[in-house]
Amino acid sequence: MANKNYFDDLKKMLLELSSEKKRGLILGSISLFFLFFSYPMIRSAAEAIFLDTYGAKKSPHVWFYSIIALSFTVTLFNKFQTNNSVHKVYWGIGSITAVIFCIALYFLHSGQNIFAYIFYVWKEVYIVLMVHSVLAFINSILSYKVAKTIYGPMGALGSIGGILGGVITSSSSSVLGGAEGIALIGTFFILISCSFFQMTGTKFDQLDKIDNRKNESPLHSILEVKNYVFLIALVIILTQFCINLTNFKFNILLERFVHTKSEKVSYLGNLYSAINGISLFMQVLIIPLLFNIVKNRTIHFFIPIFFFLVSGLSFSFGGATLFPVMLTFVLFKGTDYSLFAAAKEMLYFPLIARQKFGAKYVVDMLIYRMAKGVISLVLVFYQSETFVEYCLAICLIAWIFVLIPLFRQQEKVLNQNKEYL
Repeated sequence: MANKNYFDDLKKMLLELSSEKKRGLILGSISLFFLFFSYPMIRSAAEAIFLDTYGAKKSPHVWFYSIIALSFTVTLFNKFQTNNSVHKVYWGIGSITAVIFCIALYFLHSGQNIFAYIFYVWKEVYIVLMVHSVLAFINSILSYKVAKTIYGPMGALGSIGGILGGVITSSSSSVLGGAEGIALIGTFFILISCSFFQMTGTKFDQLDKIDNRKNESPLHSILEVKNYVFLIALVIILTQFCINLTNFKFNILLERFVHTKSEKVSYLGNLYSAINGISLFMQVLIIPLLFNIVKNRTIHFFIPIFFFLVSGLSFSFGGATLFPVMLTFVLFKGTDYSLFAAAKEMLYFPLIARQKFGAKYVVDMLIYRMAKGVISLVLVFYQSETFVEYCLAICLIAWIFVLIPLFRQQEKVLNQNKEYL
């Protein structure tokens, strides 16, 4: 009965949306599908090439360089968006990405190994900019009530894309030209994503058409809600510390137990299919029901507790073998991409449209990768597996405690912005 009510509500909400919002939602979701379809190809290729060229212990270095590149890119991105349409910005990122990947792959083929860094770094940059541009756009045209109902199916569409991309990567990479060939195919589908986003229409292509705060940059608009945005950022920092500590331990064991570049590409293709499979399961069967019967704050508290239990069991009983650590990483990333991603998006809904864009610039584009850069810098100097495990436990406990003031601030922001919402 609950399922039936959910789908009835979903159908009703979709029918009540204006034609422009329906168009934006549907085509924006398809754009996400192609982004997530291409990402396992790009990511598996970039990681396999980098690990084969430089080894797992150099991965913290490239993570750190990624945050430097992202910081510079986000600064330009914010300035460009102030005077240009959302669609032009999105096409700009997609086109630059295609050029960088093609150049990097050409020089890698010529034996210039330094381009493994460039390929990997831009892989980290483009996905953040493009995914969160689409999500910020969708957040800005939907109400909180519609969003919490629609995020499950919308995320499921992205996960299906990720699963299909991962399956193709795993099963066909050798036929399609190995790591380099699969990366070129992934690049093509990034441009397909740009084409669908372009078709969302011009009604919402400028921030001034979404809210009435004329000529105010998105970053400036968040100053009045800075405490709330700071606490969201702190949660993101701790989640990324946890994810990347687990990722680092997985990389060490992957290098130890899986030896050739082609084996790594295949293994990682299966891994990202599994991650997207977990995401799809949660988005189809868990999120639609959970978000309508449980408060968002309860979901936020559940996630770090769940991570603590999973990692504790895994590292206690199989921390020196690949499978339990891989399973922990899959559960962390699958939950991060689905349940946590949807719950985190709900945190932005007390903000007005311009503040949502500004907050997502700071938190999801900059802080998200800055956290990865900080933990990467730490891991350059401290690479003990025991250190990784203790650091992970501390971060998970801190994550739980940060949630308490976060939801107190949320109430204040809701009261402050109620005339705009």
